[in-house]
Amino acid sequence: MTDMLTVIAGAVTLGAIYLGLAPRVATPLYRSMLFHPDRYPAGNYDLDSIEGISRKDVFFTSADGTRIHGWYFALPGAGKTILFHHGNAGNVSSRAPLIRLLLLAGASVLIYDYRGYGLSEGIPSVKGICDDGCAAFDYLTEVEGVNHDEIINYGESLGCAVACQVCTVRRGCALILQSGFSSLRKIGISVCPWVAIYPRFLFPKPDLDNIPVLKEHHDPLLILHGADDEVVPFLHGKEMFAAAAEPKQFVELPGAGHNGIADQQPEAYTMAIKSFLASLPRTTMCRELT
Repeated sequence: MTDMLTVIAGAVTLGAIYLGLAPRVATPLYRSMLFHPDRYPAGNYDLDSIEGISRKDVFFTSADGTRIHGWYFALPGAGKTILFHHGNAGNVSSRAPLIRLLLLAGASVLIYDYRGYGLSEGIPSVKGICDDGCAAFDYLTEVEGVNHDEIINYGESLGCAVACQVCTVRRGCALILQSGFSSLRKIGISVCPWVAIYPRFLFPKPDLDNIPVLKEHHDPLLILHGADDEVVPFLHGKEMFAAAAEPKQFVELPGAGHNGIADQQPEAYTMAIKSFLASLPRTTMCRELT
């Protein structure tokens, strides 16, 4: 009887440890792995303009009341506005080189910091950053007066998953995914192989699996991925493209890594964005001219 109780106690202990370390339960542990925010004043907050376009500091409120900060660059005569959901590290100021190229491609840009990044309040979480993305979309439509069919959800790395989540509940006119992973679980296993012991339901919700989103009807899609991406392997981009429904485009950026696209392939990147923008209906230009 004593041996049986020992076995049962051991099994219960192991079960408790297993569940206690599950990604959906041990959120503080996985938060430190997934999110690497730079809080203000880290970064370049002295930047007043990019390519002659003035920076506008904006603040808006996420679903739970968290105050979110962003930068808005309104390009005169732009046909589209890019809503920039950035990656898991740094803050808005880290993306100045990419913002510059997006402006040169002919789009206005709203980039915001997830909760816990830069000047945004709160602590990052999977659900929280998706709510922040929806709030940023609502800010564009409700405060800046941008039509929903003029907004492009643009995701960078982790932000690709946010962009995919946002586009399921806030329909824009297009979707751009740069350097993204096909699913959080898959990239998580490649970084921490031991999390493979956990089934999908023990990961945080939403599960940030981009494949099911892309398989369904979606806005026109452009996927860009550096061929030499050392953080999110190139195959993730190809996997998303293969699974995605039409309309879709894929642009490989030879020699580009994960974080250096703006320096390593600026011309190819800018031309890809410009060409994609040109393929979309120019609703804003028509409205401005009337």
